Amino acid sequence: MTPQTKLPLFFMLLVLAFQVSSCLEDTCETTRTYTAFDPVYKTRSEINASVAIERSQNLEQPGKIYVYDDFIFVNEYRKGVHIIDNANPADPLFVAFIKIEGNVDIAVLGSVLYADNYLDLVSFDISDPRRPVLINREENVFPGLGEFGARGTLVYYEQSVEQIEIPCTDPNFGLDIIRLESSDRVFANIGTNQGNAAGSIGTESGIGGSLARFTISSGYLYSVSDFDLKVFSLKDPRDPRLLNTVPIGWGIETIFPLGEYLFIGANDGMYIFDNSIPSAPRQLSVFRHARACDPVFVEGDKAYVTLRDGTICESFTNQLEVVDVSDLTNPSLLAVYPMHHPIGLSLDDGILFLCEDDQGLKVFDAKDWKNIDKNLLDHETGFTTYDVITLPKEKIAIVIGADGLYQFDYSNPRDLKQLSLLSVYKN
Repeated sequence: MTPQTKLPLFFMLLVLAFQVSSCLEDTCETTRTYTAFDPVYKTRSEINASVAIERSQNLEQPGKIYVYDDFIFVNEYRKGVHIIDNANPADPLFVAFIKIEGNVDIAVLGSVLYADNYLDLVSFDISDPRRPVLINREENVFPGLGEFGARGTLVYYEQSVEQIEIPCTDPNFGLDIIRLESSDRVFANIGTNQGNAAGSIGTESGIGGSLARFTISSGYLYSVSDFDLKVFSLKDPRDPRLLNTVPIGWGIETIFPLGEYLFIGANDGMYIFDNSIPSAPRQLSVFRHARACDPVFVEGDKAYVTLRDGTICESFTNQLEVVDVSDLTNPSLLAVYPMHHPIGLSLDDGILFLCEDDQGLKVFDAKDWKNIDKNLLDHETGFTTYDVITLPKEKIAIVIGADGLYQFDYSNPRDLKQLSLLSVYKN
């Protein structure tokens, strides 16, 4: 082939490549699965009007759990609080529902229930739990996400999973976090898969789960946000007052009180606070771990920490860690046990109850911290679990999850007996 014939051939190949590329550009697209975040705004008048006492109703999307005397309080995620008469654990009864929009956390002292209501702390007289009464509102004590004029305060982002088709010519193509058009909506890539003990039962305060952000200790209410610890005086339980805000860091998740100390779970570790001056907690130390969601339960001189993966947790770790806290100024790792997807946990005299998400509830003998994985006592399957509260006196484990509220008799921890189930209502 002569040089003269090579040149036209080169141009022919170039034109052909351009045509193929154009065809590809016309048809190239990808379907990505994202979590969509839709902004939710609330004005002051809307917040004030978002609380009401209603008749009892079924569980739909249960969240945090709390126990006080013969009653169980279950958060209906961002909707309110179910009040359940548990005088007979084999036959628990819904008795009332407190509509509290934006609610996630609860705590009880005496006859007063405390709950978050978007930006506010609201208090209810529950001396008759069947007829709760709103008695106080402490405004603007919890952080919002910014003020937006007539729309009000951005209080949170509503999440949903969506599939979006994106052509390769779109500037968002290949990005993990995108904002489409001029909307406030944000989409975060989640890949292709679809997918606390707080005192004791009695007349003072109740018991919260290991996922709690509220706890009561020494006559004070403590709450953690993503980045700080708030201290409310309960000198007058019917009129709580915000006294102090203590910066911690970022990614704060849970709080667990033990004596004069607070153990705070975060994405990056466990923070230990000296609470001997209840109005002014002071950080003693921090135990660092891999970035993950992090509930904490402490018994004796051991802290038990679950780490789990997920988009929110920003981790690929699923494990149970045992931490020596005999020296609270210098906590140290003792053991690590791989798990499926551990979430909430509780202990009673060395017996560990562990919520393993869609693998149910596992019970371990944890007295020998070196061999916890070799001492599985029982494994209750067939349901999804988030958190658990154990009642040592009654030997009852109260478990919450996507399927509802379960109660088990653990008199024999090798053979749990289901006492009852309040199922989630499904349309």
